[in-house]
Amino acid sequence: MAVAGELDIHTAPLLEACVREQFAAVSTQLILDLEAVQFLGASGLSCLLRANERAQQTPGAQLHLAGMVTRVVARSLQVTGLLGQFDSYPCVTDALAALIDATEVTINTEQVALLSITGRLGATGLTQLRLQLQALLDTDAQYLVVNLAGMGSCDHQLFDVLAHAHQVLTDRQGWLRLVGVGPAVRDALDDATTSECLLVYQAAEWTRSLAG
Repeated sequence: MAVAGELDIHTAPLLEACVREQFAAVSTQLILDLEAVQFLGASGLSCLLRANERAQQTPGAQLHLAGMVTRVVARSLQVTGLLGQFDSYPCVTDALAALIDATEVTINTEQVALLSITGRLGATGLTQLRLQLQALLDTDAQYLVVNLAGMGSCDHQLFDVLAHAHQVLTDRQGWLRLVGVGPAVRDALDDATTSECLLVYQAAEWTRSLAG
């Protein structure tokens, strides 16, 4: 989960809500990418501590902080003596590498489906996407990778469609991953709900490692 801008008294509750919703939905290894954070205040630090406590109280969950290469984040955690309380890494790539090394994952490639979306996604395109996703969900696929690299434009309704597929796959003990997230998709996130934003995974390397 990427965090950008100022993490202060106004924005910390939003991040905390996202983390709470993520851990409530499924026990997971959550990476917070803080590299783009420009200000980390007391409220932001408290938010990170509460998020870490929530992870520790959730069976199977763990919180990892990435982006320690920036002075804003690393310095704030160091001067407050909090850095040692977190599992932290210089960047997301290092965090993912550590998780992959520590986790043995075996996935049958027949259970993985790939769906690529290209062009402009209007009303007609959304209808076609729903039909294609339903057809995939009617098979034995347990894992779905959706490639958005070819998208020219879309709106937040895309995430409503993907959220349904995500829930179905989660109920099957599977997952949905998004790759190729470009400007068109990120712009559409402005109108998306918190739960829909949680669907956006920009770590293509993580998906390739699981599928490989």
